[in-house]
Amino acid sequence: RISEGNTEPATHNAIGKIYITLNKEPQTFLKNNQYYDPLVVGRFCEKLDPYLAYLAYRRTPGTCDDELIEVTNKNSLFKDQARYLVERQDL
Repeated sequence: RISEGNTEPATHNAIGKIYITLNKEPQTFLKNNQYYDPLVVGRFCEKLDPYLAYLAYRRTPGTCDDELIEVTNKNSLFKDQARYLVERQDL
């Protein structure tokens, strides 16, 4: 469906979860796909790989800030948190 041009978030969320579970270039998917819901995919990633959750949450600045802060604090991703906050400060 994605190859047909489907932009439905549910489809992209499902594909993202599959890529993440199978470890099939999940970082590339999270950085380049603009149609998944970062909140849904981020929550899915939190227990599997907190860094992937961070990537999902940072895709849309301002939308998932609280979740991003929480996951970076909980998993000691302080450098990534600082980088994100500095980028957000410049906006």
